[in-house]
Amino acid sequence: MKNENIKKPSSKAAVTALLVVIAVILISIRTILVLESALVLGAMTAAIFALFMGLSWHQIERGMISGIKNAIGASLILIIIGMVIGSWILSGTIQTMIYYGLNFLSPGIFLPAAFILAAITSILIGSSFGTIATMGIVLLGVAEGLGIPKAITVGAIVSGAMLGDKVSPMSDSTNLTAAMSSTDLFEHIKSMLYISVPAALISLVLYSILGASYLDGGADLNQISIIMENLSSNFNISLWTLIPPALMLLLSLFKMPAIASLSISFITASIFAFLTQGAGFAEILNAAANGYQADTGMELLDNLLTQGGINNMMNTVAIIMAGTAMGGILEKARILEVILESMLKVVKKPRDLILISLTSAYVMLLATGEMFVSIVIPGRTLAPAYQEMNIDTSVLSRSLETASTLGCSILPWGVVSVYIQNVMDIGFSYIPYTFLSILAPIIAVIYAFTGTFIFKADK
Repeated sequence: MKNENIKKPSSKAAVTALLVVIAVILISIRTILVLESALVLGAMTAAIFALFMGLSWHQIERGMISGIKNAIGASLILIIIGMVIGSWILSGTIQTMIYYGLNFLSPGIFLPAAFILAAITSILIGSSFGTIATMGIVLLGVAEGLGIPKAITVGAIVSGAMLGDKVSPMSDSTNLTAAMSSTDLFEHIKSMLYISVPAALISLVLYSILGASYLDGGADLNQISIIMENLSSNFNISLWTLIPPALMLLLSLFKMPAIASLSISFITASIFAFLTQGAGFAEILNAAANGYQADTGMELLDNLLTQGGINNMMNTVAIIMAGTAMGGILEKARILEVILESMLKVVKKPRDLILISLTSAYVMLLATGEMFVSIVIPGRTLAPAYQEMNIDTSVLSRSLETASTLGCSILPWGVVSVYIQNVMDIGFSYIPYTFLSILAPIIAVIYAFTGTFIFKADK
């Protein structure tokens, strides 16, 4: 974005403008938790400041359009993801994974198995909320039969659900983080794995140790048997249906662009929906647009399988559009440029920049309890600093995810935590056992101080 003819604001004016924009967003969210409106109001506030700084309305519009252009790729990916999720359920892909996952569940390995099963479900549907409210409830019922404390079980379920959400290309927060930090989706996921994998492995060991002390309980696996019977009677459970996700993973490993690999996965899943489930062309189109509407006769299973569709992704697309439009105005008015220059006077090493990224995301999260805001504001503000220091923006994106999304699951007033408390009917007792969300930021800080896995940007 060219700013040669636009005068730089003073540092005081730039900081004042950004703080007022943030305050407007925070007040809006505190009034009612509707992020789309809050970000639009933030963009309007940024536009008012830009006018006072001497920009014409035409220049402000160009700034918004330039900002939104950066989000078009992410918005298209989200639209295709909605189609993919609908087609995966229509073809029986997710049902098959759940069926075999439950089949391997046994009392002796319940806690680590619950962690893994929640992660797999979350990866497939791209939603930690959906996983917690469905598979999480099933696992909680099994834990009661085994005599495993509720707090530990919920911690394992939440850790697995958050792990799957963070490494799933289907996740809206994962796509939002990549878009706000100007990072390729699969590069962001790859970078996130450097933190998620060691955190997950340590979590598995801890859950195994905790679970070993509860092996003498009598197991009640009746609910799992009912779900498996329901799945097999309503759907054609077949290993062939695992080809679409396997193909998407393979193509991403060969660095095929996300839109292309997701599109191929959708087409493949649509073919298997016809071959294995007998779906017609009209059903495929409807699942792509509106998502799959499950009607198995079992409410819990219907809630799990009613997912996907383009229309269900549009609120996240709106959040991305509003956030990037606001960022475009702040960039056009050179507000972010001035703040960045002031910041770089203090930031001398990549370590400092990563610590600032984590801290700013946590501050926004503490103030709002909302993970998306704590991704949008720091992401738009700090991305140029990473480019200036020649650090790949995937390091920024994983820092934002680590602090904002994972942190929101253990912050007592965070949106995710409040949701967990309501759905699982539990207080704060699960938080110490949500090992993934506790370990991940520790690993991120260790990487920052040791310089490990801090990738240089391609020139």
